[in-house]
Amino acid sequence: MNPVEQLKTYIPKFLTQKKTIILFFSLVLFFCAFFVVVYRPLGLLKPPAALTSLDYRLYSLILVLIGLVVFSISRWLLYLVQRRADMKLSSYFIWVGIEFFVLVVSLTAVAWWLNEDASVPLFTLVGRVLVSVVALLSVPYIITFLVFLLQQKRLEIASLTTRLTESTVDKSAEAREEVLQFYDKGGRLVFVTKRSNILYIEAADNYTVIHYISGDKEDSLVLHNSLRNIAETFASQGMVRCHRGYLVNLANVKYLRKEKDGLVLEIAYCDRLIPVSKTYAQDVVQQFAN
Repeated sequence: MNPVEQLKTYIPKFLTQKKTIILFFSLVLFFCAFFVVVYRPLGLLKPPAALTSLDYRLYSLILVLIGLVVFSISRWLLYLVQRRADMKLSSYFIWVGIEFFVLVVSLTAVAWWLNEDASVPLFTLVGRVLVSVVALLSVPYIITFLVFLLQQKRLEIASLTTRLTESTVDKSAEAREEVLQFYDKGGRLVFVTKRSNILYIEAADNYTVIHYISGDKEDSLVLHNSLRNIAETFASQGMVRCHRGYLVNLANVKYLRKEKDGLVLEIAYCDRLIPVSKTYAQDVVQQFAN
Protein backbone atom coordinates (compact mmCIF):
# COMPACT_ATOMS: atom_id res chain seq x y z
CA MET A 1 0.00 0.00 0.00
CA ASN A 2 1.51 3.33 -1.10
CA PRO A 3 1.47 6.46 1.14
CA VAL A 4 -1.54 7.97 -0.70
CA GLU A 5 -3.62 4.84 -0.15
CA GLN A 6 -2.53 4.68 3.50
CA LEU A 7 -3.84 8.22 4.07
CA LYS A 8 -7.26 7.03 2.87
CA THR A 9 -7.41 4.23 5.46
CA TYR A 10 -9.23 4.68 8.77
CA ILE A 11 -7.21 5.33 11.91
CA PRO A 12 -7.04 2.57 14.53
CA LYS A 13 -9.60 3.06 17.29
CA PHE A 14 -6.74 2.84 19.79
CA LEU A 15 -5.66 6.40 18.92
CA THR A 16 -8.94 7.95 20.08
CA GLN A 17 -9.86 5.66 22.97
CA LYS A 18 -10.20 7.24 26.40
CA LYS A 19 -7.29 5.28 27.84
CA THR A 20 -5.00 6.47 25.03
CA ILE A 21 -6.04 10.11 25.52
CA ILE A 22 -5.47 9.79 29.28
CA LEU A 23 -2.04 8.20 28.67
CA PHE A 24 -1.02 10.94 26.26
CA PHE A 25 -2.35 13.67 28.56
CA SER A 26 -0.45 12.22 31.54
CA LEU A 27 2.78 12.10 29.53
CA VAL A 28 2.34 15.70 28.40
CA LEU A 29 1.65 16.80 31.98
CA PHE A 30 4.75 14.99 33.25
CA PHE A 31 7.01 16.45 30.59
CA CYS A 32 5.56 19.93 31.19
CA ALA A 33 6.63 19.72 34.82
CA PHE A 34 10.00 18.21 33.91
CA PHE A 35 10.59 20.78 31.17
CA VAL A 36 9.90 23.73 33.48
CA VAL A 37 12.18 22.38 36.22
CA VAL A 38 15.12 21.42 33.99
CA TYR A 39 14.78 24.14 31.35
CA ARG A 40 13.29 27.61 31.46
CA PRO A 41 9.55 27.87 30.66
CA LEU A 42 8.13 28.28 27.17
CA GLY A 43 8.80 31.72 25.72
CA LEU A 44 10.62 33.11 28.77
CA LEU A 45 12.69 36.00 27.45
CA LYS A 46 14.07 37.20 30.75
CA PRO A 47 16.63 35.06 32.60
CA PRO A 48 15.06 33.19 35.55
CA ALA A 49 17.43 35.02 37.94
CA ALA A 50 15.76 38.33 37.00
CA LEU A 51 12.38 37.10 38.31
CA THR A 52 11.21 36.50 41.84
CA SER A 53 10.46 32.93 42.82
CA LEU A 54 6.73 33.68 42.85
CA ASP A 55 6.77 35.35 39.40
CA TYR A 56 8.76 32.46 37.98
CA ARG A 57 6.27 29.89 39.29
CA LEU A 58 3.23 31.89 38.19
CA TYR A 59 4.68 32.36 34.70
CA SER A 60 5.37 28.64 34.43
CA LEU A 61 1.95 27.67 35.79
CA ILE A 62 0.03 29.99 33.46
CA LEU A 63 1.76 28.76 30.31
CA VAL A 64 1.44 25.10 31.28
CA LEU A 65 -2.26 25.50 32.11
CA ILE A 66 -2.96 27.30 28.82
CA GLY A 67 -1.27 24.51 26.86
CA LEU A 68 -3.08 21.78 28.77
CA VAL A 69 -6.47 23.47 28.30
CA VAL A 70 -5.96 23.77 24.53
CA PHE A 71 -4.77 20.18 24.28
CA SER A 72 -7.61 18.84 26.49
CA ILE A 73 -10.29 20.58 24.40
CA SER A 74 -8.74 19.31 21.17
CA ARG A 75 -8.51 15.69 22.33
CA TRP A 76 -12.02 15.67 23.80
CA LEU A 77 -13.45 16.99 20.53
CA LEU A 78 -11.43 14.36 18.64
CA TYR A 79 -12.92 11.64 20.87
CA LEU A 80 -16.47 12.91 20.21
CA VAL A 81 -15.91 13.18 16.45
CA GLN A 82 -14.50 9.65 16.25
CA ARG A 83 -17.52 8.29 18.15
CA ARG A 84 -19.88 9.76 15.54
CA ALA A 85 -17.96 8.63 12.48
CA ASP A 86 -14.70 6.83 11.71
CA MET A 87 -11.83 9.19 10.86
CA LYS A 88 -9.34 8.66 8.04
CA LEU A 89 -5.59 8.91 8.60
CA SER A 90 -5.32 12.05 6.46
CA SER A 91 -7.98 13.80 8.56
CA TYR A 92 -6.20 12.75 11.75
CA PHE A 93 -2.92 14.28 10.56
CA ILE A 94 -4.74 17.51 9.65
CA TRP A 95 -6.34 17.54 13.12
CA VAL A 96 -2.97 17.10 14.85
CA GLY A 97 -1.47 19.84 12.67
CA ILE A 98 -4.26 22.28 13.60
CA GLU A 99 -3.90 21.28 17.25
CA PHE A 100 -0.16 21.99 17.10
CA PHE A 101 -0.73 25.35 15.35
CA VAL A 102 -3.31 26.47 17.95
CA LEU A 103 -0.96 25.45 20.77
CA VAL A 104 1.92 27.50 19.34
CA VAL A 105 -0.26 30.55 18.64
CA SER A 106 -1.91 30.45 22.08
CA LEU A 107 1.35 30.01 23.98
CA THR A 108 3.09 32.69 21.91
CA ALA A 109 0.29 35.19 22.56
CA VAL A 110 0.31 34.52 26.31
CA ALA A 111 4.11 34.57 26.51
CA TRP A 112 4.23 37.88 24.58
CA TRP A 113 1.71 39.41 26.94
CA LEU A 114 3.45 38.14 30.10
CA ASN A 115 6.96 39.18 29.05
CA GLU A 116 5.93 42.80 28.39
CA ASP A 117 9.10 43.41 26.35
CA ALA A 118 8.24 45.03 23.02
CA SER A 119 11.93 45.28 22.06
CA VAL A 120 12.11 41.53 21.52
CA PRO A 121 11.10 40.53 17.96
CA LEU A 122 7.92 38.47 17.78
CA PHE A 123 9.69 36.10 15.38
CA THR A 124 12.23 35.28 18.11
CA LEU A 125 9.45 34.47 20.56
CA VAL A 126 7.56 32.33 18.01
CA GLY A 127 10.72 30.36 17.24
CA ARG A 128 11.43 29.74 20.91
CA VAL A 129 7.87 28.59 21.60
CA LEU A 130 7.86 26.40 18.47
CA VAL A 131 11.07 24.61 19.45
CA SER A 132 9.82 24.17 23.02
CA VAL A 133 6.46 22.69 21.95
CA VAL A 134 8.17 20.25 19.55
CA ALA A 135 10.57 19.18 22.32
CA LEU A 136 7.69 18.83 24.76
CA LEU A 137 5.32 16.77 22.58
CA SER A 138 7.79 14.60 20.66
CA VAL A 139 8.41 12.13 23.50
CA PRO A 140 4.67 11.62 24.36
CA TYR A 141 3.93 11.04 20.66
CA ILE A 142 6.78 8.53 20.35
CA ILE A 143 5.72 6.65 23.50
CA THR A 144 2.08 6.54 22.36
CA PHE A 145 3.18 5.23 18.95
CA LEU A 146 5.32 2.52 20.58
CA VAL A 147 2.39 1.47 22.81
CA PHE A 148 0.22 1.28 19.70
CA LEU A 149 2.77 -0.94 17.94
CA LEU A 150 2.93 -3.18 21.00
CA GLN A 151 -0.84 -3.56 21.03
CA GLN A 152 -0.87 -4.36 17.30
CA LYS A 153 1.76 -7.05 17.83
CA ARG A 154 -0.29 -8.56 20.64
CA LEU A 155 -3.35 -8.67 18.37
CA GLU A 156 -1.30 -10.32 15.62
CA ILE A 157 0.04 -12.92 18.06
CA ALA A 158 -3.46 -13.59 19.39
CA SER A 159 -4.78 -13.97 15.83
CA LEU A 160 -1.93 -16.33 14.91
CA THR A 161 -2.53 -18.38 18.05
CA THR A 162 -6.22 -18.66 17.20
CA ARG A 163 -5.48 -19.82 13.67
CA LEU A 164 -3.00 -22.41 14.91
CA THR A 165 -5.53 -23.67 17.45
CA GLU A 166 -8.27 -23.90 14.85
CA SER A 167 -5.97 -25.80 12.47
CA THR A 168 -5.64 -28.59 15.04
CA VAL A 169 -9.38 -29.02 15.53
CA ASP A 170 -10.77 -32.37 14.45
CA LYS A 171 -12.49 -32.46 11.05
CA SER A 172 -15.76 -33.42 12.68
CA ALA A 173 -15.73 -30.10 14.53
CA GLU A 174 -15.53 -28.25 11.22
CA ALA A 175 -18.88 -29.70 10.28
CA ARG A 176 -20.54 -28.06 13.22
CA GLU A 177 -22.40 -24.88 12.39
CA GLU A 178 -20.64 -21.60 13.03
CA VAL A 179 -21.93 -19.23 15.67
CA LEU A 180 -21.56 -15.49 15.04
CA GLN A 181 -21.01 -13.09 17.92
CA PHE A 182 -21.90 -9.43 17.39
CA TYR A 183 -20.27 -6.70 19.49
CA ASP A 184 -21.06 -2.99 19.66
CA LYS A 185 -18.47 -0.22 19.26
CA GLY A 186 -17.67 -0.38 22.95
CA GLY A 187 -16.68 -4.06 22.67
CA ARG A 188 -19.81 -5.33 24.50
CA LEU A 189 -21.36 -8.60 23.34
CA VAL A 190 -24.91 -7.83 22.16
CA PHE A 191 -26.13 -10.67 19.96
CA VAL A 192 -25.20 -14.32 19.28
CA THR A 193 -26.80 -16.58 16.67
CA LYS A 194 -26.02 -19.32 14.18
CA ARG A 195 -24.66 -18.12 10.87
CA SER A 196 -27.50 -19.85 9.02
CA ASN A 197 -29.97 -17.58 10.80
CA ILE A 198 -28.48 -14.37 9.38
CA LEU A 199 -30.22 -13.09 6.23
CA TYR A 200 -28.56 -9.73 5.61
CA ILE A 201 -27.23 -6.73 7.51
CA GLU A 202 -28.18 -3.18 6.62
CA ALA A 203 -26.32 0.08 7.37
CA ALA A 204 -28.19 2.84 9.21
CA ASP A 205 -25.89 5.85 9.82
CA ASN A 206 -23.60 4.85 12.71
CA TYR A 207 -25.74 1.77 13.41
CA THR A 208 -26.52 -1.46 11.59
CA VAL A 209 -29.74 -3.47 11.41
CA ILE A 210 -29.26 -7.25 11.57
CA HIS A 211 -32.03 -9.16 9.78
CA TYR A 212 -32.25 -12.79 10.87
CA ILE A 213 -34.57 -15.76 11.18
CA SER A 214 -36.24 -16.26 14.54
CA GLY A 215 -38.35 -19.39 14.59
CA ASP A 216 -40.13 -19.34 11.25
CA LYS A 217 -40.22 -15.58 10.63
CA GLU A 218 -37.88 -12.69 9.96
CA ASP A 219 -36.78 -10.50 12.87
CA SER A 220 -34.30 -7.63 13.22
CA LEU A 221 -31.92 -6.12 15.76
CA VAL A 222 -30.30 -2.65 15.81
CA LEU A 223 -26.58 -2.74 16.67
CA HIS A 224 -24.37 0.27 17.50
CA ASN A 225 -21.51 -0.61 15.18
CA SER A 226 -20.51 0.23 11.61
CA LEU A 227 -21.17 -2.05 8.67
CA ARG A 228 -17.49 -1.80 7.74
CA ASN A 229 -16.42 -3.27 11.11
CA ILE A 230 -18.90 -6.14 10.84
CA ALA A 231 -17.87 -6.89 7.25
CA GLU A 232 -14.20 -7.09 8.27
CA THR A 233 -15.02 -9.33 11.24
CA PHE A 234 -17.05 -11.90 9.29
CA ALA A 235 -15.37 -11.67 5.87
CA SER A 236 -14.21 -15.30 6.06
CA GLN A 237 -17.54 -16.67 7.29
CA GLY A 238 -19.73 -16.31 4.24
CA MET A 239 -20.80 -12.73 4.91
CA VAL A 240 -20.24 -10.75 1.71
CA ARG A 241 -20.33 -6.98 1.14
CA CYS A 242 -22.48 -6.36 -1.94
CA HIS A 243 -23.24 -2.67 -1.50
CA ARG A 244 -22.07 0.21 0.67
CA GLY A 245 -25.27 -0.25 2.64
CA TYR A 246 -25.64 -4.05 2.70
CA LEU A 247 -23.88 -7.20 3.83
CA VAL A 248 -25.48 -10.54 2.88
CA ASN A 249 -25.16 -14.13 4.03
CA LEU A 250 -24.53 -16.06 0.80
CA ALA A 251 -25.92 -19.21 2.40
CA ASN A 252 -29.36 -17.55 2.41
CA VAL A 253 -29.26 -16.06 -1.10
CA LYS A 254 -31.79 -17.77 -3.39
CA TYR A 255 -30.34 -16.45 -6.63
CA LEU A 256 -28.38 -13.69 -8.33
CA ARG A 257 -29.91 -12.07 -11.38
CA LYS A 258 -29.46 -9.07 -13.62
CA GLU A 259 -32.11 -6.37 -13.57
CA LYS A 260 -32.40 -3.20 -15.64
CA ASP A 261 -30.55 -1.22 -12.95
CA GLY A 262 -27.90 -3.88 -12.34
CA LEU A 263 -27.40 -7.08 -10.34
CA VAL A 264 -29.66 -7.98 -7.43
CA LEU A 265 -29.68 -10.76 -4.82
CA GLU A 266 -32.93 -12.33 -3.65
CA ILE A 267 -32.77 -13.32 0.01
CA ALA A 268 -34.46 -16.49 1.19
CA TYR A 269 -37.35 -16.48 3.71
CA CYS A 270 -38.09 -12.76 3.26
CA ASP A 271 -37.86 -12.54 -0.58
CA ARG A 272 -36.04 -9.23 -0.21
CA LEU A 273 -34.12 -7.94 -3.25
CA ILE A 274 -30.70 -6.54 -2.31
CA PRO A 275 -28.85 -4.42 -4.91
CA VAL A 276 -25.27 -5.23 -5.91
CA SER A 277 -23.18 -2.14 -6.66
CA LYS A 278 -20.54 -2.14 -9.40
CA THR A 279 -17.78 -1.84 -6.79
CA TYR A 280 -18.61 -5.24 -5.29
CA ALA A 281 -20.16 -6.99 -8.31
CA GLN A 282 -17.12 -9.04 -9.38
CA ASP A 283 -16.38 -10.27 -5.86
CA VAL A 284 -20.04 -11.20 -5.27
CA VAL A 285 -20.28 -13.15 -8.54
CA GLN A 286 -17.05 -15.04 -7.81
CA GLN A 287 -18.04 -16.00 -4.28
CA PHE A 288 -21.60 -16.87 -5.29
CA ALA A 289 -20.26 -19.20 -8.02
CA ASN A 290 -17.94 -21.08 -5.62
